[in-house]
Amino acid sequence: MVVALGCVAAACGDASSDNPDASNRSAGTRAAGATSSAGGPQAASGGAFGQSGRSGDAGAVALTGAGGGAGTAFGGAGAPGSAIGGSGAAIAGGAGLAGTAAATAGSGGTIAVGGFAAGGGPSGGARNTGGSAGGAAAHSGAWRITPLGDSITGSTCAPQLLSRELKDKGHANFGFFGSNLNNQSCSSAPNVQTEGHGGYLVTDLVGNGKHASELSKWAASDKAEVVLMHFGTNDVWNNVAPSAILSAFSSVLASFRAINPKLVLFVAQIIPMNPSGCSACEGRVAALNAQIPGWASSAATAQSPIYVVDQHSVFSAATYTPSSTYTEDGVHPNAAGAQLIADKWYAALTEHGLP
Repeated sequence: MVVALGCVAAACGDASSDNPDASNRSAGTRAAGATSSAGGPQAASGGAFGQSGRSGDAGAVALTGAGGGAGTAFGGAGAPGSAIGGSGAAIAGGAGLAGTAAATAGSGGTIAVGGFAAGGGPSGGARNTGGSAGGAAAHSGAWRITPLGDSITGSTCAPQLLSRELKDKGHANFGFFGSNLNNQSCSSAPNVQTEGHGGYLVTDLVGNGKHASELSKWAASDKAEVVLMHFGTNDVWNNVAPSAILSAFSSVLASFRAINPKLVLFVAQIIPMNPSGCSACEGRVAALNAQIPGWASSAATAQSPIYVVDQHSVFSAATYTPSSTYTEDGVHPNAAGAQLIADKWYAALTEHGLP
């Protein structure tokens, strides 16, 4: 289950920083694009390019070519404040290059992120992110993603497997940022940077906590646009109250928002926990997880949304025990368990048009 709270404004933009001018293309056909004035409902379909050299109106354009030229579909440069969606036009032609769909967010407009299709396939469709935009510009450049947490993030395969899964499935416009190198041996998955720190309690990052000085440094260095946070396992192990953990979550969020007010946070309901000698741990996990959606709802804003990702449900808590299928110690996932975590992060990111 992924609970969406708020809207991804930046995520609704073009993932590519390269949107070539189409003024030198031959005449094209109209693609389904939706344009609305600021805050208003979507109205007529987007404009089409006519003769070569003439700029089109705001909208999405599909180019055709007998030889499959390098056509690109993109949202037009509409007037400031307009919301330009579009259906992620497909490109016709036997050897056409992949087209991308761009969106410019307007005040109050609903954003749709288009897909892309290569060489005449109609597979590039639009998908609605479900969020409303607040006047943000289309995203440019690679997304900066920071996996944040304890050893479940810092020394298991999950971040590496997520990076590989994103790239293998066509999502290459991102980088992982953090001060800790995750370099496990994970089926040849690439090494990645994270802010996963073994043994850390999230409550130690705030107030007089022993790692309190580190949080602001991470935020300033990482400059994250997206944070994937799975934190609180060690706090639960040490019987820290959920209210204290959630208060620490707020401090972590504030530190990253201080650097990027448009931060998108994906917060996990943490995975099961059944280590030897802690029969009460899983009950504490359940108590914390039950309160995370309420915290996320109160902390989310239109500019900086929060999405709750139920990582707990990817395992059976009753069988997540030492020397079992997905864990050796009842806490840390093995490679097979880490793949399930990566899959869940992947589904959450792509559901919201990221990266």
